[in-house]
Amino acid sequence: MERAVLAAAIDRSAALAMRLHMIGDPRTERRHGLAVARRAGLVCLSSTTMPDDLFTRALGYGTFAPATQRQIDAALRHYTALRLPTRFELVHGAVGRAEVRRLERSGFREEKGARQVHVLELARAPRPGETGELRLERVKRAEAVRYAKLASRGFGSKGPIGLLFERGWIRQLRSGRHATAFIGYAGRVQAATGVLVMDGWAAGLYSGSVLPRFRGRGFQNAMIRARVRYGYARGFRLFYAMSEPEHASARNVRDEGFETRFEVRHYVREPD
Repeated sequence: MERAVLAAAIDRSAALAMRLHMIGDPRTERRHGLAVARRAGLVCLSSTTMPDDLFTRALGYGTFAPATQRQIDAALRHYTALRLPTRFELVHGAVGRAEVRRLERSGFREEKGARQVHVLELARAPRPGETGELRLERVKRAEAVRYAKLASRGFGSKGPIGLLFERGWIRQLRSGRHATAFIGYAGRVQAATGVLVMDGWAAGLYSGSVLPRFRGRGFQNAMIRARVRYGYARGFRLFYAMSEPEHASARNVRDEGFETRFEVRHYVREPD
């Protein structure tokens, strides 16, 4: 698949994944000032209580939206009205230096930190993978709460952000529209989690965790293989996962055939 088309499909899917977490619970939306808006083709995430690079950023610049001064100006007006920093998320490898310079001329600076985007494109069915001692089960809608709390344990999630994601998974799994979750069992004991978010052309691997006592036994790889097989059986041929640079998760997805194709970076301008 052409690089620009690939990046647009992944970025659009990632924007959907964030919207599903942020929107849907009025109480949580009010508490954190959460909103998702469309401006000049961009998807603009915002939180008045968490103005960081997770909940306050504009997606789509140079991927599923044009990378012109019009998009920059529209984002500036939007976030300035909210009294928040204006932050663009750029997919390096799809967005070129000219698009970065346009942001810099408008007063944006690059923030520290990056995430890698790992991509798997399949032309034929994946080979059946061994799960070893891990037994996998698909999570039913009625089991959404149990899954979400297990994933929180796997990630060690606490505080308002952990609770926001926990409630987000509960809503998504209960709706059954975009997200499908799996739990891996070591014997009768819950050991690992993983979600596949499916939309458009791309299927994203999210919420992959292994409880501390079960790490180092290949369980995350088994969860990756299971989600890819599930997505392929439902017509998806493009899969992606994101991680911190050279994190253990990056090594695991590469072991399963993913290639690191893009890097996500943020450019911010503080309110005047």
